[in-house]
Amino acid sequence: MRKLQQALQREQRLKLLASVAMLLLGGLLSALFFHRSVIVAIAGLVILVLGIKFVFQFAGRQGISDIRLMKLLREHPREIVWVYSVVTERLPFGFKFSKSGILYFKLADGDELSVSMSADDLKLVSRFLNRVLSHATFGYTADREQWYLANPRMLLRPEDEDS
Repeated sequence: MRKLQQALQREQRLKLLASVAMLLLGGLLSALFFHRSVIVAIAGLVILVLGIKFVFQFAGRQGISDIRLMKLLREHPREIVWVYSVVTERLPFGFKFSKSGILYFKLADGDELSVSMSADDLKLVSRFLNRVLSHATFGYTADREQWYLANPRMLLRPEDEDS
């Protein structure tokens, strides 16, 4: 659970950093091009307003417990019907450069959540989630994707459907 929480915290920090960068870029564009180019100044103001909105949105979250995925895991775990991961390897010129992963959570309402984390942590987190989400299907196949598109609840494991 700790690895998943760390990945979510890292994503929150990156979102907040990107929001602050938008705020600064918008303010800079607006100030520099105020008298030179109306279009660039207006674009800067739009970026500034969006930056302010996102800063308040992401800075307002006090802890990891406010994140939707953590609320679902804690309060409504049966809403998560399918979990799978994708690992991406970067191999410039055939040399292994880096490896990263994304853990996808498919929900009963058709929505999707994802968390980026190191490829090494994916197995550990998946094993933990397999115990916590014993009703959910794990792993990706094309058939499962078709089932999910038809009816997400088809991916609930049969032995737990009676609860």
